[in-house]
Amino acid sequence: MDDAQAAGPGFDPMAMLRLFWRRKWLFIIPFILCFSMAAVAIKIMTPIYYSAGQVQMILHNAETDLINNPARRYGGSRRNIDRMALEEMDLLLTSPEFLEIVVRELELYRALVAEPDPETGPMTEEQAVHRAMSRLKSMLRIEVNGSNLFLIGATNTDPQQAYDLTVFILDRFLAEYRTSRLAARTTTRDFLQRQLDSYQTELVKAENALTSFQSNMASATLADSEINARNLSVAQDNLEQLRGLYNGEDEAEINRLQVATVRITPRLPDVQPYRSNPSILSIVREMQDLGLQKQMLATGDRGLDDLDARLGQLRLRLNNRIEERVAADYPALGYMDRNQLSQYIYFSIFRQGRRWVIDELDRQIQAFRDFTARQPGQSSRLSELQDDVDSARSLVTTMEREIAEQNLNLEASLNEIGFQIKVRQRPRFPTVPIEPNKTKLLLMGFLLSLGLGTGLVVLAILLDRSFTRVEDIERTLGLTVIGTLPVIPNDIFEHQRKLRILRWVTIVLGIIAVGAVGFLVVYPRLS
Repeated sequence: MDDAQAAGPGFDPMAMLRLFWRRKWLFIIPFILCFSMAAVAIKIMTPIYYSAGQVQMILHNAETDLINNPARRYGGSRRNIDRMALEEMDLLLTSPEFLEIVVRELELYRALVAEPDPETGPMTEEQAVHRAMSRLKSMLRIEVNGSNLFLIGATNTDPQQAYDLTVFILDRFLAEYRTSRLAARTTTRDFLQRQLDSYQTELVKAENALTSFQSNMASATLADSEINARNLSVAQDNLEQLRGLYNGEDEAEINRLQVATVRITPRLPDVQPYRSNPSILSIVREMQDLGLQKQMLATGDRGLDDLDARLGQLRLRLNNRIEERVAADYPALGYMDRNQLSQYIYFSIFRQGRRWVIDELDRQIQAFRDFTARQPGQSSRLSELQDDVDSARSLVTTMEREIAEQNLNLEASLNEIGFQIKVRQRPRFPTVPIEPNKTKLLLMGFLLSLGLGTGLVVLAILLDRSFTRVEDIERTLGLTVIGTLPVIPNDIFEHQRKLRILRWVTIVLGIIAVGAVGFLVVYPRLS
């Protein structure tokens, strides 16, 4: 008759309320028991105190490309920085090396050695240290407390020990964290230094092989030449550009300066006395050497910017020396006239130096071509040796640059530039235990009692298939009830009463078991 009974009238709130009220003890008893278990847990649990200090990690954006941005190692977003920094700090804080340092320096293992375990017996010092390390690891806590803010603390049943342990761990942690960051960079720098030594040895070997081959060659025409197979095409292109510049823009500029100078003096001044001056001559020769070296480099090659910077400084010095000599030789002229005369003399000397570079570059190119035409085998071997030297020199230059950058970043770390970690708030002495948490336990008891009570009531309603009203009998069976009989107690009812008592005892014991597991096992693990 289940289907027929379920097919009755719709949901009746009052009927449902009456069903709940008839089974109210199924709700009241779990409620009382769970709150009682919560109270018992609050009374019997050992109070745990927690002390913590706040650490701030500061990432400065360096205004130079030479110093690495410290945020790169943690990813781009702020969330990644906090998450990865927390993992990095937790890895160090719970590492066996750090735990052993704290245990030995604070002598946390002494109590374990002095008071042996009744079950395992006396322990050695190493066993006590490992046991103390395990306990200390369970006491330590680290968590994110905001953007770039972290809490580092320790728990203990004694508030004084919790405070002292937190102060020591915080100071020790900061020192170890800075040391670990510097150690990684120092290791990288030392590795690069070893590689640089190896590359420098290879460079010396390659240069010695090239020098030995050049000294033993049948032709000595390339002894002072910087032209080789690798830079030949670049030198030829630069030579054509220099010739075009010399015969084009330079020719027009010198003609313009000659016309302007004739207006000041009856005839053009002799440039040779100025060029013969020792200070000016040394500057011109250095400019010629650097100008010749520049023609061996293509646009974008390493070292080209340094050559341009050095040439610019020499041009400025040359101009200053010429202006000083002109002022001494022509004291009667005004400032503008002396300046015009200085420009003519400067550009004339500068153009002569460019002419020398063109002639010397052309001579070296022709010498190399003649050599390759006469001795192709030696030319090929010379090119191979020159390639070895260039390759080794490139590796040495790269390593030197990397080591310089590592040294700069190491100095920046020592001075906490770019990255800084510091204590933002020192630990405070705990006055109130964090466990047991009365509010959390009472809330847990309320939710557990609500779930158990409601579940038992609903289960009882679903399993109860008996009739409770005459109307239910008539509606379900389709029969008219003509009378009712009073219930007469007998052995059957006595047996049912015992079954109800047994059922209630089982329910109470089950509730106590669930509450004990929840409050005494699950709750401490969650905390």
